Amino acid sequence: MGAQPSPDDVFEAILRDRSIYPVFQPVVSIADGSVVGFEALARGPRGQFESAPALFAAAARLGRSPDLDWLCAGVAAERFLEANLGDAALFINMDPFTLRGPFRQRLLDVLADLMQRRQVVIEITERAVTQDPPALMDAVIQARRLSARVALDDVGIEPSSLAAMPLVNPDIIKIDRTVVQAHSPTWAVSHVVNAVLHEAARSGAQILAEGIEDEHHLQIARSLGATLAQGYHFGVPGPLPTSVPTTSVELVRVTPRMVPEATPFEMLSQTDPTNPITEALLTAMTGHIENQALHTDDSAILVVNLADARNLDDEARLRYGYITTRGVEVYVLGRDVPVAPAGRVRGVPLAADDPLAHERSVLFIGSHYASGVFARESDGGFEAGVCYDRERIVAATLPLVRRLRTG
Repeated sequence: MGAQPSPDDVFEAILRDRSIYPVFQPVVSIADGSVVGFEALARGPRGQFESAPALFAAAARLGRSPDLDWLCAGVAAERFLEANLGDAALFINMDPFTLRGPFRQRLLDVLADLMQRRQVVIEITERAVTQDPPALMDAVIQARRLSARVALDDVGIEPSSLAAMPLVNPDIIKIDRTVVQAHSPTWAVSHVVNAVLHEAARSGAQILAEGIEDEHHLQIARSLGATLAQGYHFGVPGPLPTSVPTTSVELVRVTPRMVPEATPFEMLSQTDPTNPITEALLTAMTGHIENQALHTDDSAILVVNLADARNLDDEARLRYGYITTRGVEVYVLGRDVPVAPAGRVRGVPLAADDPLAHERSVLFIGSHYASGVFARESDGGFEAGVCYDRERIVAATLPLVRRLRTG
């Protein structure tokens, strides 16, 4: 008998032979039960890579996630176009990296015909919010350039990323099944629900509840503010039907959030007053904002621009490191800042000619609340201001987040 192929060889053969087949699960309107779309789910050939988790785990380990995404999108699009499903939308899961770099054009080629003839919703997992914020933001921009809607998937699994929902600005927020199927309304569940409702009210996004397996789950979905639902109660993943009745329910499109080129000071000083201050007073002002992050029980993001690593002393490293233990995502920017300043803190070195190198800012975003101090160097000190408007703080954070890169 010949040697058995290794698992890696088996996986590579699956990609080469396009041995992926899609199954589809309906997404329905809670109001009338009509089908508004189908989520495409990937399956491999019988064996060790038949399940989606096994497929995608192997792809991630081998650095082939974009290839697998591209293949799954392609076979799902082909099957969906063959079906007579009227205005039903196709929901496709996507790794943010697939919508960046060299793989983006391959995906464009696969989806171009589909998007001309069908509605498409690209689902991006909530985990990507904290794993690589710029990749996530780029993915959202590219998806909307493709005329696709954007769904933020698995909301509730990573509570620390709830504060980043306004940065993503999704059209659809998919509440994870663990929230819907929770045996009791714990504080964590209530926190997720409140954050989702707040974001949906702000942006007009639709809420989709996953994991609906019976009437009880459906009642919970309604109480969560969901208008769309998905789960075994409406259908198990399988082949597409030959047709579906036309639905009157439309999927929403939220107003895209533009990523400005301006710095936080340039943006916030247009609406909030500034005053000349000393460096000592600026330190006290930024310390007040950091103290909010230090004592919050909320899901939150803290973005600190120190301008230069010389302003990152040992006390600051300890403080930022401790804040991350509170469940807050902390990013520190500045010239010569190391990529891992302390604990889970993420450092972002700035180029010497970056205009941020002449500013200081501390921007804090919670799921319901935001605050910030912004300053720019001036003769003998700083010109600085304070802002407590959540929308303006989020907008000022976007150009900083775009500079973030994983190490």
